Amino acid sequence: MLKLGNSLSLAGAKTTYSNDFSLSFDGTNDYVNLDAAAASFTAASTEGTVAIWAKSLTTSGSKTLFRAKVDANNEFFIFWHNSSDEWRFTYKAGGTGKKVQYSAGTTDSDDAWHLFVMTWSADGDVLKGYVDATQVGSDVASLGTWSGDISAVDVGQNTSDGAYYKGLLDEFAVWNEPLTAAEITAIYNGGRSSIDLTSNYGNYTSAANLKGYWRFNEGTGTTAIDHSQNNLVGTLTNGTAYSTTTI
Repeated sequence: MLKLGNSLSLAGAKTTYSNDFSLSFDGTNDYVNLDAAAASFTAASTEGTVAIWAKSLTTSGSKTLFRAKVDANNEFFIFWHNSSDEWRFTYKAGGTGKKVQYSAGTTDSDDAWHLFVMTWSADGDVLKGYVDATQVGSDVASLGTWSGDISAVDVGQNTSDGAYYKGLLDEFAVWNEPLTAAEITAIYNGGRSSIDLTSNYGNYTSAANLKGYWRFNEGTGTTAIDHSQNNLVGTLTNGTAYSTTTI
């Protein structure tokens, strides 16, 4: 297994690294501030994908995996809506809010890792959600018209009302194109062997469109390194800690 920072250069080979850490969130006030990466999320505001691995714990309220926001009328995020007992993959543009709803079963609290992926396309007029490489809910259409540049990006909280996440998060990435179902399956199947999303392999062919990639593998300190070519770091806030429990 390769250590962080090393890579394979064989043509067509799957590039891996050693995934030694994830991030632990206490559900009270922990989060990662990624405002420095706002431009990367703006680049994905009309055509994009976000993926994140989560191992959730039970909470008495809602909890947010991530949120990228211009204002109350232009934002996208994935969160657990506690009173409805469902995950929501939400895209709001020009004041028009659309969401994929997924009655989660035990994925919010089963102490197991799950891959959450959200894709959207203004040109294709479609929003999709995936859990563990399986599309959930239905395609959602009639998306609004995006306006403005994203200024706030957080992992583990909703800046509007808290909704702090409780559990572990790992491997957070954003692309400025909607990944295909085959690409998402490749990422899911490769997750436990710590694939490197900066390199194409198999059905995954979108490395060139990777705008941000946070492995949460530093193990110490308060900086989350961006492994995409943009190198936009995040800041662990309010005691967000590293865990040796990984995908």
